[in-house]
Amino acid sequence: MVRLHKYYEQNKRTLILALAATFLWGLLAHGYCFFHYNFSHDSLLELHGAIFGNDWKISLGRVFVPLYRDLVRSDVTLPWLIGVLSLFWIGLAVFLTACVLEIRSGLLIFLTAGIFTTNITVSATAATYLHDLDCYMFSLLCAVMAVWLWRFCRWGLAGGSLCLAISMGMYQGFLSTAVTLVMFVCILWLLEGEHFRKVLAEGLKAIGMILLGGLLYFLAVKVIQSLMQVQMLSGNYNSLDQVTQLTPRIFLSLVGETYRDWFFRLTNAPSAYPAVLVKGSIGLLALVSAVTLMGDLGSRRIGRVEKLLCFILLALLPLGMNLIYVLTQGEVHDLMVFSIWLTSLFALLLCRRLMERFAQQEWLAKRKIHCWLGVAVTSVLILLLYGNVQFSNGMYLKKDLEQEAALSYMTRVMVRVEEQEGYCPGQTQVFFAGVPKNIYSYPAGFREYSLITGMESAELLQVGTRQRYQMLFDYLLGVPVCLVEEEQWNILQNEPSIAQMPCYPETGSIQSLGEILVVKLGG
Repeated sequence: MVRLHKYYEQNKRTLILALAATFLWGLLAHGYCFFHYNFSHDSLLELHGAIFGNDWKISLGRVFVPLYRDLVRSDVTLPWLIGVLSLFWIGLAVFLTACVLEIRSGLLIFLTAGIFTTNITVSATAATYLHDLDCYMFSLLCAVMAVWLWRFCRWGLAGGSLCLAISMGMYQGFLSTAVTLVMFVCILWLLEGEHFRKVLAEGLKAIGMILLGGLLYFLAVKVIQSLMQVQMLSGNYNSLDQVTQLTPRIFLSLVGETYRDWFFRLTNAPSAYPAVLVKGSIGLLALVSAVTLMGDLGSRRIGRVEKLLCFILLALLPLGMNLIYVLTQGEVHDLMVFSIWLTSLFALLLCRRLMERFAQQEWLAKRKIHCWLGVAVTSVLILLLYGNVQFSNGMYLKKDLEQEAALSYMTRVMVRVEEQEGYCPGQTQVFFAGVPKNIYSYPAGFREYSLITGMESAELLQVGTRQRYQMLFDYLLGVPVCLVEEEQWNILQNEPSIAQMPCYPETGSIQSLGEILVVKLGG
């Protein structure tokens, strides 16, 4: 405890800066979402996690999510509280990352916080999966904490493996973040002249920590699923059995695709700015990184073996950042690729090295080349981050407009339903066929958001399941509706007479089928 207190005193400034910068970027980028309620897609279904979401999470291997919800913020999706918790977890992750990578400059901490807080993984989660946002960010914190323990603690292998197990038990996608940060540390060690043996020993220790963390995680999954009597989901794109089906042949076939996916995401990063400006900014960061690496690896102070290991790690870095692509056999989306956006952080660290080198050369120092380089890189990063801020706000506005349009639509539908002869609210059985189409089109300024995970559809319900309709009426409309039971609902999906009915708002779109009132919203 004394040692921990001493560590806090030594790094108090870094902690305060990390939290302050994270909350500043977070409120700019996501404050709209945290101050509004907006439920659609999975967030509508899991508005109250205990009704459906907890068993679903356990079946996916996210076995610690129900416990986290019970201890930290309940099963109900609470936007403002979830937002504050998420930013707090991100801020702590930024602090630990700064410690691991020896980032002391206030400006660099500010930029690191921006990279962590404004990227599309956080924004896409907040826009459509707000119920999961704080869980995912806690998973991120645990993954970073594992690396911090590996870096600084004597018993880091045991503590780090436990943190990784918890991280994967919240959300498996942040395993790549731990791998990425370990690779960052090892590469920087080699560039600073550390001996091959030390880097190799620490790298093997990190591999052991990751493997042990994976083992602890799978044991926890088996035990908790058995205790809760929940079976593991199989055959789904995000089910754990994807990993068990990964053979050496499949792995090798996925490697090239993994690199292409990494490159494509970086060069097509979502932003409010024109693509050519974003690509140019990324190109400048890549150029600075390349110049730094060529200078360091061309130096005689780094041995040949160290250079070889550094080359290998650099070549494997995109694979480590996008490791989740391999583990899921290519079934990835924006919520899984947080670590890819840490490429900007790596470029920032390399720029710092280049600036230090320029400052030590008298003729460059006199012309303040290192200062101009710092201004250029900082300006480019702030441009990219502010583009992220604008883009995320646009996503939240689109979701808000969609929800208002959809609620207006469903209100009009229910007026027609309640006008039906013999209809008794909360007693007459109702079946909704199909999903309403074209509730909200894509006007100018909003089309680009459809490429982001969870933003593809402009429908409030997206998939017309009984559960989603039930949540809509219970929580958003507050209208008593007696939906037919699940078994009957599934049977009616294929009823020929319903298929021939016109869709709302046409006459005949609401009809009685025996004792059931059928409302056909879409084909």
